[in-house]
Amino acid sequence: MTGRISFILRLLLINMIVISGALAQNNDDEYAKKIREYTTDERFLNELVDHLPDSPTVPSPLKYFGEIIGAPGILHYTEEIYSYFRTLDEASPRVQVRSIGKTEEGREMIEVIVSDEENLSNLETYREYLN
Repeated sequence: MTGRISFILRLLLINMIVISGALAQNNDDEYAKKIREYTTDERFLNELVDHLPDSPTVPSPLKYFGEIIGAPGILHYTEEIYSYFRTLDEASPRVQVRSIGKTEEGREMIEVIVSDEENLSNLETYREYLN
């Protein structure tokens, strides 16, 4: 019995290693380097913000703007940020940008929805659940 459990545990471990390797994404090393360089205190760095996945089809802010978001001395205009979001919308089936109206000053407001394709195709259904 112990040998059987040991075998099953080893088999599960091997499967987990194989699956995690298959699902791993490459990171944009240049972007990660700039994040570390520009972050003023290491306490602000964690596994959620210290890197950015690299994609051959979806441009990173570094590829789009020539610099990472939050770089010292650079503040992008709203139109530039909106343009980047629209580029993401065109490049990825997992991003949807919609205009939701105008501000009191007449400026466009947008919403950016990031999800999987199935969720994006069912947005109206989910909206109905809220009512």
